[in-house]
Amino acid sequence: MMQQASTSASIPINRYDAYRYNSKVSMFRSNLSRLTSALLTLVVCSCAGNATKGTPTVTATVSLPTARPTIALRATPTLAPAMLPIPKEPSATPTPVKYKVQEGDTPISIANKFGVSVADLIALNNIDPATLQIGAVLTIPTGPQSSQEGNTLLPSPTPIPLTVRGVNVYRTPVGSLECLGEVYNPGPATLGNVQLQVTLLNQADQVLIAVPFYVPQEVIPPGQSAPFRLLFTDPPAAYAKYSISTLRGESVDPTARFAQMKVTKVSAEPSGQQYRVYGEAMNVDTANATDVQLIITTYDSSKRVVGYRDLVIDQGTLAPNAVQPFDTTIASASTNVTSYSVVVLALKAQ
Repeated sequence: MMQQASTSASIPINRYDAYRYNSKVSMFRSNLSRLTSALLTLVVCSCAGNATKGTPTVTATVSLPTARPTIALRATPTLAPAMLPIPKEPSATPTPVKYKVQEGDTPISIANKFGVSVADLIALNNIDPATLQIGAVLTIPTGPQSSQEGNTLLPSPTPIPLTVRGVNVYRTPVGSLECLGEVYNPGPATLGNVQLQVTLLNQADQVLIAVPFYVPQEVIPPGQSAPFRLLFTDPPAAYAKYSISTLRGESVDPTARFAQMKVTKVSAEPSGQQYRVYGEAMNVDTANATDVQLIITTYDSSKRVVGYRDLVIDQGTLAPNAVQPFDTTIASASTNVTSYSVVVLALKAQ
């Protein structure tokens, strides 16, 4: 007999439906398991990807720079402007004049002869007037140091016209001012005590400095010339012009003190940066000569004096008709030496 279906709330499921239901549940569980496994794999791989393979590298620790103390700025005091040096009075150095004391000479007579101060003559040579000896060689004061006291002679008018020529004024490499030239005696008488003056002026012809000086050559025979040189070691900054004037010149008798001399066999030639002059000085006097002095002057193509030398070549006795050879060199302001002159002087031996 067939049983009737139950009337409860359960829904009858046949075997086919149950099979399908169980299959879907199994599939769901399988998919869920695979999904869970995949998620776990993804998490593990992600963590593994961030890992550093091999031995880890130690990163050096960077040291921070040591802090330096802050330097406090201090105000620098303003320096006072340096005091400018007091301008020096331009100094001039004339070539010294030498004089050999003769019998009967006194400091006063020598000072009067050259028109200088007795006090300057004594002070410069450090001599005792009471013990002045014959034959002593004195330096005659020249330039601004002469005090021109009352017992001296003032510059006298030149009795015979003198010609100043061959003037050569130029700057030296160290900034000094050198004045070279010569004074020519055109008259028939021998001249002595020849004194000149070099004056430096500015552009407006105002006098900056005036220096009187004696020509080193004691006597100038007729038709001959005597060179001179004056060096301004610190010339005025405003210097623009110069003038040279004659202050003194007197007729003298050279036979009283000087022996007659002659230059023979003289020759000259360049010698490097200098000029060589050689020859013989001959005593043509009837008396013995002594202190043979040589004055050499060199000229350029414009007849300007470019150099001169004054030297004693023999202090002994030179008999009449005897000769004294000489061979010397002279430095010149220019290497363009085209001519020269040689003058020889000597005193009569006592």
